[in-house]
This record gives sequence, C-alpha cells and structure tokens, in this order.
Amino acid sequence: MKVPIKASSWTAAILSWILVSALVVFTIFNFRDRARLIRDNDNERLLNMLFTSLRDYDDFGSAIESNPILKERIAGFAVYGSDLLPLYQWGKTPAVFDEGSLDKKIPGNRNGRYTIIDPKSHSIKFILHTEREPPMSPSIQKPWEKKPGDNQAGQRFAMGQGGPWFFNFLFSGKYYYIDITHPAYWRTRSSTAILGSLFIAAFLVLIIYMRHLYIRNREYRDRIESQKNLVVLGTAASTLAHEIKNPLSSIRLQTGILEKLCPGNGKEEVAIINEEVDRLSALTYRVNDYLREAKGNPVPLNIAELVAETGRRLCGKDLASPASDKTAMILADPERLRSVFENLIRNALESGGPRDMVETLVVHVGNTVTVTVSDRGIGIAGEDLGRIFDPFFTRKSTGTGIGLSISKRFTEAAGGSIALENREGGGAEAKAVFPAFVESLNE
Repeated sequence: MKVPIKASSWTAAILSWILVSALVVFTIFNFRDRARLIRDNDNERLLNMLFTSLRDYDDFGSAIESNPILKERIAGFAVYGSDLLPLYQWGKTPAVFDEGSLDKKIPGNRNGRYTIIDPKSHSIKFILHTEREPPMSPSIQKPWEKKPGDNQAGQRFAMGQGGPWFFNFLFSGKYYYIDITHPAYWRTRSSTAILGSLFIAAFLVLIIYMRHLYIRNREYRDRIESQKNLVVLGTAASTLAHEIKNPLSSIRLQTGILEKLCPGNGKEEVAIINEEVDRLSALTYRVNDYLREAKGNPVPLNIAELVAETGRRLCGKDLASPASDKTAMILADPERLRSVFENLIRNALESGGPRDMVETLVVHVGNTVTVTVSDRGIGIAGEDLGRIFDPFFTRKSTGTGIGLSISKRFTEAAGGSIALENREGGGAEAKAVFPAFVESLNE
C-alpha cells in the first residue's frame, strides 16, 4: 500500500529528529563524563595536596588557610569517628555524618572513595572511608576519652589545636569529609543542559521547516508535471478535435442522405451510426471542457438557484430538498459550476436507482456552503473509491470517464473540495464544499 507523502514526510522528520537528539544526548554525556573525570582527578589532587601540607602545619585548617589553592577550592573538612560524630571539623561540615547517604545510589571505588553531588549548593562532597585502628600506646590517654573534670572540648580534638596525639587521633577517623567546589564542572553541566535543549529544539524547528519546504516543492513539482501533462493532452485534444470534426460532419451528412434514400431499410443501422457520431462529438467536447482554464471569471452567485436550474434542465423537475438554503452565495464562475453539477446530477440519474430518489441539498453553515447530490443507485465499488476522480476512469460502457475529473478540477479552482462516498442503505452521495461569499467581507 502506498503511504501518503505527507505521512511519510512526518515519519522521516520524526526519525531524523530522534536520531539527531540521540546524537546530541550522546555528545552531552561524553562532555559530562569528561568533566566528571576531571572532577575526580581534582579531588585526588587536592586530597594529596592537603595531606602533603600537614608536614608544615599542625592541623588541616591551618594547612588549608595557608594554601591559596586549597582555601579557594575546599569549603569544609571533617573527620568522623565510628560513632559518626566529628573528631575534627573545619569550615562548613555537618554536625553528624549521614552514613546512610552512602548506601543510596552512590557506589564507592575500591579505595573507599565516594563522591556526592549537591546541585543546590553547586558543591561536591568527597568522602574517604577507612577502617584503620589508631596506632597508640595503651599507657597514654586517648584525647577523646573523658576524664573527671574534662569538658566537651577535651573529649575531641578542637579545630586549631595541635599536639603529639594529633596524627594518631586523626587517623582513627572512619570517614574523611571534604566539601570541594568545582566551578568548571558545574559550568559544563549547566552549559550542556541549556545548549543541548536549545539545539534539540532548534533542530526540531528546522526539520519542521524543511518538511514544509519539501512538501511545497513536491506540490510545485506535481503541479508543473500536471501542467506539462495538460499541455500535451491539450495539444493532442486540439489535434484530435480538428481531425475528427470534419470526418464526423461528413459521416453525419452521409447518414442523412442514406435516411432519405432508404427510408424503410437500414433505418436502425443508420441510427446506430448517428449514436456513435454523437458519442464521439460528446467526447471531444468533454476533453476540451477539461482543458479549459479552471478558474474562469468568478462572480458572486446563488448556488442554490444554479443547482435547482441544472436539475430541472436535466430531469424536468426540481430536485432540491425542501431543507435547502435558498440564499447561499459563493464566488465562482457560473459556467464552470454549471458543468460541475451537470456531471454530478447526471451520474446520480444514471446510477441505476429510481430517478425520483435523486435529490440535491444546499446547506450554509459558518463560512462554508455544502452541496450534496444523492441517489439510491448501486453505489460505488470499494476498489473504485480511490480512482473515481482520475481522468478517463469509468465503469460505464458508454461513459467518457472525464466528468468527475472536470468536477473536481473546477471545484478546487473555486477554492472548494469534492468527495464521493456510498450512502448507508444503498446509493451514493457527492459533496462539494465551497467557501461562502459574504458581501461585507469582499467590498
């Protein structure tokens, strides 16, 4: 089954957008992965720099404050013991370490490193987990053990206090907590999110615009091709009409002579010749009608009157439904419109149903006028519904197959549309829809 060009173009546009969006997302992930690797490398570098600085200072706070790089990048440092309370604190650190946070989607590496991203504060929490026991002499009191008269500050190592037990005390910690700022990392995350979204949205707009151009160009190509075919057909039709006209006139003259010479014999045969001559003449006329300029000279006209007059001329009586709007106006060429409804009414009369069941209905709703021509004939075969407007397609033994093509062409030239479908209960109906003419809008 052939897929309509508009549907297939939408499919191609959506697939292209998905493909490019996937490529953009893949690129963003790669940029972010690179930023993550740089971030993790910075974490290790700053950690090494911090521990190296302890050779010249008594505690971490002094080491951080004396080093411009560490002071700029490290916002907080703490050591937490097995009870998750701080053994040492400097800067912005939590009062109690949340060990449960490490169990939530934050995998640690084989060296016990954890990286917690905090988008709200644009900081990175770098956690080092260790289970080492303090290498202390049992005869010397541990600084965090409380003795009678000691205050809370004597239980744990306070910031800025050094001493001989500093390193033993320090290395008894279970968690080392470092709050590190990573401006470049956060810039990369923000820029990739914004630029990625903008690029995907811009590409979507571009694809929709390109699809629009493709459809328009396709329509122009089809129109040009149709015009070429019409030129070829017009040339052929003009040639055929010219070449056929004289022989038909001669045949008609000869049949008239035969009727006078043989008034009793061969009358039936002469009548058959005349019928075929008439059919060829009608075909020539219909082809020329199809090749006429479709728009003609549009003027405001009462379409209800035109349809009723056409029905009376073809059928000898008024076919209009009592419910028809008698004042509906459209803008179109009267001769072209008369040809449209001659074809539609003639088809209904020749549909094989009762002639008194053929009816026309004009309805004016909003900005449109719909003219319906209905019958109770044999209807349209399902396989023919897609071809009934094709030039020279017909199932009638004496039909030309061009009447509905003329109707479609003239209706569309007037800004309307036409459709033909089967009726429930038998028969068929043709609907021609036109823009309504409102005088006040066209003055």
